[in-house]
Amino acid sequence: MSRTVQMNPSALFASLVAILVLTASGASDIRASESAQQVPQDTLITLERTVCYGMCPSYKVTISADGAILFEGRRFVKKVGTAESMISQEQLRGLIERFDKINFFGLRNRYEEPGDGCEGFVTDNPSANTSIRINGKSKSVRHYYGCTGIEVLDELTKLEQAIDDAANTSQWIR
Repeated sequence: MSRTVQMNPSALFASLVAILVLTASGASDIRASESAQQVPQDTLITLERTVCYGMCPSYKVTISADGAILFEGRRFVKKVGTAESMISQEQLRGLIERFDKINFFGLRNRYEEPGDGCEGFVTDNPSANTSIRINGKSKSVRHYYGCTGIEVLDELTKLEQAIDDAANTSQWIR
């Protein structure tokens, strides 16, 4: 025995509207997720490496929101002067995630001497000055490699290396 179920027109209309709202809501979630993946237009990442009392490479690399890389070779590098390159938005998002992972905005502004929390201190080392500007906020951290004994410095060193790796600075240094 078969039964036919009839829906009144207003219930059918309400169901269709609910389906459309849910579908549109899902689409807007996807768009929101995609826009969250966008790199903010004011993003600027820099890494500056300084000389030591030897032949440590001295240079500055800047990565812009569009993935543009500007390398400025100073001393003890293969490329003295400027060079340009690009990285993908995916690579740039990966770098931004690394800044977030170590809570970069929560770090001290400098790790250079015993007063900055260094448990050990060795002279004649280079420094790395790392900064990011994103979503209207800026933060710079000066990291002297003679400052030791602080756990976060291992993660900061990995971030600095990740910037070098993403920008492929080795092509201009060695």
